[in-house]
Amino acid sequence: MAEIYKLIHPLKYFNDYISREIRPDGRKFHECRNIKLNVNSLKTAEASAVVKCGNTTVVCGIQLELASPKAEEPDFGYLVTNLELPALCSSKYRPGPPSDHAQVTNYLVSNIIVNSKCIDLKDLCIVPDKLAWVLYCDMVCLDNDGSLVDACIIALISSLKTLRLPTVTYDAETEDINVDPDIRTPLKVYGLPVATSFSVYKLPERDILITDPSIYEEEMCGGIGSNFIVCSNQSLLCGTQKFGGSNLPPESQEEALKISRDRANVVEKVIETCLANNCEINEI
Repeated sequence: MAEIYKLIHPLKYFNDYISREIRPDGRKFHECRNIKLNVNSLKTAEASAVVKCGNTTVVCGIQLELASPKAEEPDFGYLVTNLELPALCSSKYRPGPPSDHAQVTNYLVSNIIVNSKCIDLKDLCIVPDKLAWVLYCDMVCLDNDGSLVDACIIALISSLKTLRLPTVTYDAETEDINVDPDIRTPLKVYGLPVATSFSVYKLPERDILITDPSIYEEEMCGGIGSNFIVCSNQSLLCGTQKFGGSNLPPESQEEALKISRDRANVVEKVIETCLANNCEINEI
C-alpha cells in the first residue's frame, strides 16, 4: 500500500516523512548509509576497487600506458578518468553515447582529485620531455541509488592507493624502453580526499540538509544529482560544488562542513582498514 501511495503522490509521501523528522528509509537527516569496500577485485586491471554505499555500487579499474609528456608540461604525467552509467544501473539511462549526467559527474570526480592535490602528476613522469605514465581510471556504476560522486571518489582513491608502478628504464641514446613488471613502486598518494553529498529540501520555514541522499531524495529535492557536494582531504577543505537553487544560509553551510569532516574520518578508517586487511592477505 505504501509503495502505491509513493507512486501516486511522491511529493506528499516524502513530505509526510520529512514533517516527522525522518527519511523514507528510516535514517535521520544527517545519517549516512553503510559503506562496503573491496580492493584488487579485477584481475584484468593494474589496480581496482568495488564500493557499495547503500545500494549505490561503483567499480573502478586502472590501466597503465607509457606516453610522451605534453610540450607545455614536459615533467608531468597523465591521469584520465572516465565514468560509465550503463542502462543497467538505472531505468533513467539508455544505451548509447555517454549521457550528460555521466559527463558532468566524471568532470566533478576529476576536478575533486585535482583540487585535493592527492596525486602529483610530476610523480608520473619518468624522463622529462620523453616518457611518462598515463593512468586510465575507468569507473562503471552498477547501481545508481544517489550520492554517485561520493562512491566514485571512494572507488577511485582506493584503487590509486593500491596501484604499484612497474620499474621503467630509458636509454637516451637508443631511446629503448625496458619495463620490469616484477619490480614495482607504490604510487604516492597525498592524503585521502572524501566527497560528501547533500540535498537541500526547502520548506516555507527552513531549509533541510539531507546527507548522503538516495536517488529518490535527490529527485524530491530538485532533480537527478545532489544539490551540494563538499570535499575535504584529511580535515582540509578542498572545495564545494553547488547546483542550482538559492544560496544556502551560513548556518547550513557550517553544518555541512562539520558533517563532511566527520564523515571523512569514517571513510578514511574504512579505506585504511580494507587496505590493511588486503595487505595481510597478500603477504600470507
